[in-house]
Amino acid sequence: MREKKRYLLVGIEGPAVDEKSAKHLVHEAVFQLLGEAGAADAGFQFKAFDAGRKAVVVKCRTTGLEKVVAALAAKRWWKGGGVALRVKKISGMVSKVF
Repeated sequence: MREKKRYLLVGIEGPAVDEKSAKHLVHEAVFQLLGEAGAADAGFQFKAFDAGRKAVVVKCRTTGLEKVVAALAAKRWWKGGGVALRVKKISGMVSKVF
């Protein structure tokens, strides 16, 4: 049976970031708490970056949604400064998060 997916719009509060550093920040947050095996079980994937909103879109399975949200919320420090990752929207369609 096919797994359902969820797309999360995650706002980045803190230092200015480009697409490469935003991707690194989000991956670091998830891998730090869940590890590689946990991120793989959750089906975590980086999908898109929006520089205007300072936000990223990530994808995960519905079964791993709570773990991914917790991992993103737990990230507080990055490159010597404070950072906050806030989940702004969750949807089953990527077009609905933007």
